[in-house]
Amino acid sequence: MQGYLFCRPMPLQDLIERGELLPGAMLSERRLMDLTGFGRTPVREALRALRSEGLLVPGARRQLHVVDISAEHRQEIATVRTALETAAARVAVTTRTAGDVDGLRTLVLRQRRYARVGDSSAFMAADEEFHRTLAGVAAMPTLDRLLDQLGAFVRLARLGQPTPQRHMMALVREHDALLDLLEEGDGEALAEALGSHIVSTAPRT
Repeated sequence: MQGYLFCRPMPLQDLIERGELLPGAMLSERRLMDLTGFGRTPVREALRALRSEGLLVPGARRQLHVVDISAEHRQEIATVRTALETAAARVAVTTRTAGDVDGLRTLVLRQRRYARVGDSSAFMAADEEFHRTLAGVAAMPTLDRLLDQLGAFVRLARLGQPTPQRHMMALVREHDALLDLLEEGDGEALAEALGSHIVSTAPRT
């Protein structure tokens, strides 16, 4: 994504994704110039890029606001993500190598360690890495770019949603099962299981 404006010490996009710029917050050129010390041109370019990516939306009097992810928007994000990742899964079973599977198993081991110590922030970062790496096995550059664009919305949709330890451990078990299907080469079963894994909002136990 191109909407990066450094805001001592992190980019504007990261401030949005981490919830430090709250959903619905108004962002003006003057406020960001004061906040960052950058001039009008780089601030304007960053705002334009973030608006084009959907992270900022127009309000009254041409003001820009941080996008507020509604329940309906979360459902839309999950639907699009499912379509992309399951399409990649069907191809990945034909392109996978033993090294791909081993690398993904290592990511799951890392997630399990984070879950055991209750580090939900590190766990969710590793969760995103697992899903992107699994999709990457399909070697579909256009799909990878679409997932990259969607990633910010996935992270925003997760803000404020608790991830208890038992939920994390259950997600790890689901990831193990997904990798078993990848190794077996069953593309349809992998796609079906992955789709259910993504769209389910029920607490895992």
